[in-house]
Amino acid sequence: MPLIRLQQLGADARLGLWQMTEDAAALPVPPEDLSRYHSASRLRERLTAYALLREMTGRADLVIDHDETGRPLVDGWNISISHTRGWAALIQSRSKAVAVDIEFFSDRVSRVRNRFIRPDEDGDSLAYQLINWSAKETVYKLLGRENLQYFEMRLLSFVPAAQGRVVVEDLKHPRRVEVDYELNGDFVLTHAVD
Repeated sequence: MPLIRLQQLGADARLGLWQMTEDAAALPVPPEDLSRYHSASRLRERLTAYALLREMTGRADLVIDHDETGRPLVDGWNISISHTRGWAALIQSRSKAVAVDIEFFSDRVSRVRNRFIRPDEDGDSLAYQLINWSAKETVYKLLGRENLQYFEMRLLSFVPAAQGRVVVEDLKHPRRVEVDYELNGDFVLTHAVD
């Protein structure tokens, strides 16, 4: 199974990254009814999320539910899950709010950059656009109940690199959130622990 990485993030958070190369039949069967997943790709994403959760907790009995906003819920854990073409990421903590986003590396964000990059943000390079998009998705997930819109968030100036940290300002409820990122030829991965 292509578990790529388990990474400890401070004392009480972990990040898992999985490359989805196997068929759904090769993944462990979770403790939930999977009959509602009619799409093979959605089923594989769901099974991969469970495989990551099992690897990260050592438990096969945990069930992933969702609240009214779609946020994943696991009894005793705060978690966030993200998928993109061929990749899945999961972040967990027992006591802290967490969020993760993964997006495949593509220039598609350039076509919609005006929907998420503010006029007072940089935005010329593809690397900047990908990190901006994913970091704002992560903050949206982290602060989901606040229902932030893209233009209610602003990234402080930074120079894109293969990995780093950006600061995202919540302009609706003045505060700053630090978001770590990783950028490579396959994906951009962002995560935050609050």
